[in-house]
Amino acid sequence: MGLEAGNSSYQPDELVVDQLHLDAVMDLLRGLGIGPAATIGCDHDDGLGLARLRGLHAGDVVLDVGDVLSLVRQRAAAERDGWTPTIGLNRMVDAVIGIESHKPMAGSLPMPVGPHRAPGPVGGVDDGRNVRVGVVDTLAATTGSQPYRSGHALFVQSLIHRYAPAAHIEFEGVLDPEIGRATSWDTAQAMVRLATGEQELHVLNLSFGCFTAGGGPPLVIARAVERIAAKGVLIIAAAGNHGAADGLINGRNHDSACWPAAIPPVVAVGADDSHGVKAPWSPARPWVTCQAPGVDLIGDYLQGDVQVDTDLVPFTGHARWSGTSFAAAVVSGMVAAATVPGEHTAADALKDLLAKPSPVHPYVHR
Repeated sequence: MGLEAGNSSYQPDELVVDQLHLDAVMDLLRGLGIGPAATIGCDHDDGLGLARLRGLHAGDVVLDVGDVLSLVRQRAAAERDGWTPTIGLNRMVDAVIGIESHKPMAGSLPMPVGPHRAPGPVGGVDDGRNVRVGVVDTLAATTGSQPYRSGHALFVQSLIHRYAPAAHIEFEGVLDPEIGRATSWDTAQAMVRLATGEQELHVLNLSFGCFTAGGGPPLVIARAVERIAAKGVLIIAAAGNHGAADGLINGRNHDSACWPAAIPPVVAVGADDSHGVKAPWSPARPWVTCQAPGVDLIGDYLQGDVQVDTDLVPFTGHARWSGTSFAAAVVSGMVAAATVPGEHTAADALKDLLAKPSPVHPYVHR
């Protein structure tokens, strides 16, 4: 299934179902006169315990899964004493970048800077040794001009390595470099792959966000967080750049929860400027765990001509950029630097970081 662009918040032909409830959902669908999706496509996955049902239809009419989801829940509650199966939509997740006022994930666009402006490592060269940090982010562009989003992953990883030079970064590219989006299914799969590899993962950095119309967490991402956290991996995520959204934009406003950041026990990171003042676009909500530098940071970036909105801008390997994506990366790097596998966990390192001002950067705070 190809990734769809536009403002749709979910894949219009994929319903996600807990495998334990799959038979019950299929019975409910048949009772509603909706064709058995399993004959069109049903993918099982042991890592998440979920299945996808594709191409739901009534006769020759292809149905939107948002409508089907509501019907199944209503039918289940009416027929089964209020019980409803664990079902949801295959939501879309977005890189936490952008600048246009109509975009809820504002912040800034990358600006080129010379290599002489690139800051060196913070702390010792051995900081983060034997620590493994997972990063799920944008794919690199493979054809045509370089879209600016394709440098997001490189920028994030360089910030992590600035604070934890010796840390090993395991990377999964999943977000489309052209539009900065991926399905929650593909994203969750990437998250689980990193956390279930042969070697232990200590920190997982997620600099992307997802919103839901009902305000609750998306099923697929929430399930991935549950499985990963159970393995003792500390998940650190961007809180989103929608804190200054004016009114309702694409079904969300400045108060909306950004997922996975708002899912306990994920560490949700907002952005401060260099003086410890919260950026106006960083959300100020109870689920935000801490604030960290995220304004006008300089990091590794693409080389050559980059398509930045309507302009083709030359870059020489470094950029200045702002966003909670990068604040999250700073916290991931600082936590990795203070983690000692077998002695001092990533959770311990985070607790220490938030308990007292850091000698490395005093502006990481609750």
